[in-house]
Amino acid sequence: MEIRKITDRTQFDMFVEKHPYAHYMKTSMWGEYKKRVEHLDYEMLGFYEGNEWIGSAMVLLGSWLHHPYAYVPLGPCINYDNPQERNEAFTLLKKYADEKNVLFLRIDPNVERCPHDIKGNVLEGFNNECVTEDLKKDGYVHKGYGYAYNGSWTNRYTLIVDLSEGKDAFLKHYLPQRRRSINRHKTWHVSTHVGDASDIPDLMRLEKQLCANDGFAPHSQAFFQAIVDCFQQHCVIYKTEINLADMIEGMQHELEGKKYRNDPEAKQAAIKNVERAKALREKHGNKCVIACGLFIRFGNQSWDLYTYNDHDEFNFISPVDNLHYFAMCDMYDHGVTSYDMCGFSGVTTDDDPEYGLYFYKSSFGPEYIERIGEFDYVRNPDRMKRFRFEKLAINHMKRKYWAMRYKKKDKA
Repeated sequence: MEIRKITDRTQFDMFVEKHPYAHYMKTSMWGEYKKRVEHLDYEMLGFYEGNEWIGSAMVLLGSWLHHPYAYVPLGPCINYDNPQERNEAFTLLKKYADEKNVLFLRIDPNVERCPHDIKGNVLEGFNNECVTEDLKKDGYVHKGYGYAYNGSWTNRYTLIVDLSEGKDAFLKHYLPQRRRSINRHKTWHVSTHVGDASDIPDLMRLEKQLCANDGFAPHSQAFFQAIVDCFQQHCVIYKTEINLADMIEGMQHELEGKKYRNDPEAKQAAIKNVERAKALREKHGNKCVIACGLFIRFGNQSWDLYTYNDHDEFNFISPVDNLHYFAMCDMYDHGVTSYDMCGFSGVTTDDDPEYGLYFYKSSFGPEYIERIGEFDYVRNPDRMKRFRFEKLAINHMKRKYWAMRYKKKDKA
């Protein structure tokens, strides 16, 4: 086996799209995005057996505080079921890192560790820890099977909805409260549509609400525009709107009918929602955008990169329920079978600070996915210790600064 550089972006992305281990971060589009936003260089590599192209690797090349590194996000596209092929590929990547004279080479293959139920319990079936052990034997340092938010560059855990059986099938896997919410949206005149780059300001507005609550830095318009520009037709924006005038009319019609005849408590809640909707109409007019999402669609997979809703005034509407259902239907219509909800902590008990995120995403009937994690080929252990210390310290200061800034702004 040998490595060759690929220069044709279209050819490279076509190879990745057809590969069983495809991922949007393995494409030249991701390289272009990282080059534009973070000023990283990238190279597209092909693994060859003679003249047969059998694998690929998108390599990001960067330097942080004079520490040069190479990173293969989500690992190379190779046959991980073939021990000889994967060992040769990862050995060649080490030689590549030596030639580039980087401090370290980082990889985090999108290889599932083992099957789990939705609560994270291990099920019988395949086990890919052999890949981990082989990489360790080859000289790669494993970060371990730890908590998701441990400083890794990508999340080991995610929740993926299987769309392959059709719209009726995946809707049946939703928890009842999600289905009730989607049905209620018909009366409340909540609807989701495919948007475009002109909807980025709404996406930013809704993200800033979350930033004010959670204390992290919002993204700029240039950041989101870069994703749209680099991924082009593979980038999809969804927007969820509400027609408050029609919502009020629909709810008043229900109140005048028989729906609440035997449920006075539910009737009072409906009356309260009508009054709330009237106040919102006075403030915002008849129509407004109450949720937005930015997704990547590549081959038969999709990824929910950024989705936000109006927490301040429209949270009682549960607009993201509508957005996800519409997005799943639209993705299915475009041949997508894997709907990746993109990351959670990996912990499924309510004592976890991020339990709410898991609980919400799990209510759509996804599969619990755990990957084998992050590996480093370290070429200078002493300098690597320094890199890790500096990175940890500076990231901590950044998080503290943004938390203070946005919480202070919110209080003001």
